[in-house]
Amino acid sequence: MRVYIAVLIIAIIGAHIAMWTSDMPRDLALRLTLINAAGWAVILLPAGAVSKWAAAHQKNADHTR
Repeated sequence: MRVYIAVLIIAIIGAHIAMWTSDMPRDLALRLTLINAAGWAVILLPAGAVSKWAAAHQKNADHTR
């Protein structure tokens, strides 16, 4: 799973590099970068938090058996 996330992050960073090096106006590139970063944060941060929460509860369940 970590490999998939690493590939996804590399693809996102590569797309942003391509966007910033294109002839797109800088203010538009900045706006799109901020929208994209906010969107991915909304998706990935809760997923990571739930994963950590589930792992913590799994450890607690293993200790109580």
